[in-house]
Amino acid sequence: MIIASIIVILLLLLLIAGVYAFCAYVMYRVGDKFRIGSLRDYMIPIYNIVLLCDCAKITRLTAAGIIIPASAASLISLCCGDGVGSNIGIISLVCWVYLWGSIAEKLGKNFWLWGLASVLFGGIPVLFMAFDESMPKYE
Repeated sequence: MIIASIIVILLLLLLIAGVYAFCAYVMYRVGDKFRIGSLRDYMIPIYNIVLLCDCAKITRLTAAGIIIPASAASLISLCCGDGVGSNIGIISLVCWVYLWGSIAEKLGKNFWLWGLASVLFGGIPVLFMAFDESMPKYE
């Protein structure tokens, strides 16, 4: 029984690590279009979001707007119950839309369509941005 539990935990950790590595690779593919960062850089938590802000040419404070409210919302929800933390989490969602919308705009796509879609559809549009042939449009 204990061995089965350990195996399940190890498989779960392996799955989480695999999903994280895939997400980091997708962010790297987007960043590579802008010639910013290496795969190793995108494997570093939080810093990978900072690199994406550099790709979008937006302030790095947007990364803080993504990380801090999401963390605070989780903590407040744990302490105070549901509903209170979700209002703070909206800041994080707005920053995500702004980040991915700005990146999409630099790749010649519609800001609002791709920004909102990347949040509403769980990042699937980000896969399109990462693996399509679009390249940054420089002013």
